[in-house]
Amino acid sequence: MKSQKTGLLVASVIFMLVALAHVARLVCPVSVQLNGHYFGRSWSVAAAVVTFVLSIWLGKLACCCDKKEEVSTLPKA
Repeated sequence: MKSQKTGLLVASVIFMLVALAHVARLVCPVSVQLNGHYFGRSWSVAAAVVTFVLSIWLGKLACCCDKKEEVSTLPKA
């Protein structure tokens, strides 16, 4: 299960970097347009919150990966 833990940690770091990028957009005024449609700062607030929560969740799952494995290997009564 080492690869699962590694995958969860990598995903957690990626989501944290994306959250920090959204926070940086909030601090430094950068306009974002896609196909002529402007995305305001409120989109970055929402995206920062969602990606930060996902990062924390995946990090906690990665830390609990080994603990669940230990519990499942206990002999059954």
